[in-house]
Amino acid sequence: MDWARRIELITVVVAAVVAVAGLWYSNVQTRQAHEQARDDRALAKEGQITDRYTAAVGNLGEDKMDVRLGGIYALERIMQDSRRDQPTIANVLATYIRTHAANPPAKGQDVPADVQAALTVLATRDTKRDGAFVLDLHGAKLPNINLTATPAALHDANLRDVDLSGARMFGANLRNANLSSAKLSGANLVGANLVADLSGADLSSANLSSANLSSANLSSANLSNANLSNANLFGADLSGADLGGADLTKQQVDSAVTDSSTRLR
Repeated sequence: MDWARRIELITVVVAAVVAVAGLWYSNVQTRQAHEQARDDRALAKEGQITDRYTAAVGNLGEDKMDVRLGGIYALERIMQDSRRDQPTIANVLATYIRTHAANPPAKGQDVPADVQAALTVLATRDTKRDGAFVLDLHGAKLPNINLTATPAALHDANLRDVDLSGARMFGANLRNANLSSAKLSGANLVGANLVADLSGADLSSANLSSANLSSANLSSANLSNANLSNANLFGADLSGADLGGADLTKQQVDSAVTDSSTRLR
């Protein structure tokens, strides 16, 4: 091969290498530009969520009911849009309920609309996004609350000493909840999952038809005049419980754990 052909070949090879290097560099630049654009969009979205969160929380402290309701529903939307912010928002709403429902409603009055709304948001949240969050509503006064729009997700919640007398919660999931000393008299809990700690709870005249109470702790609970038809009481601890006037069968009683202090009539 003469020098002219060699020089021509070298020129072609160099040109090819330069072209490949140019394509590689262009690809790197393009990828970096896309990554930067993606990061910019993420930062912008985070900024928007932060602004929305700040405005929504600010509305919770307003005097007007409609403004507070707007804040609660804005927080619900943020919770749906941002998975990682759900635990924080859920904790804010739980604190809001405990603060605004620390005392029972005035005689003849219902639970305020903002408290009802906050509880509904919490009860219908996607619990798979909770992370380490545990719903804490201990001591809240929530008589006659309505959670019938969807089966309430209240499992594992701290509901100790809560007042849910007359509440409408059929089908609610209260599995593993702490309901010790809770007031549930007259509550509608048809079909509810109540495999929970109900020790010392007041369930008098409650509708527990078809409820799952298997292995539940009902020690010293007041179940007088409760409707327990078709309820699953297998393995439930009824030691010291008052079942006077309750609607249940001998088979249900025999499937549960009783002692000499269990009142059956």
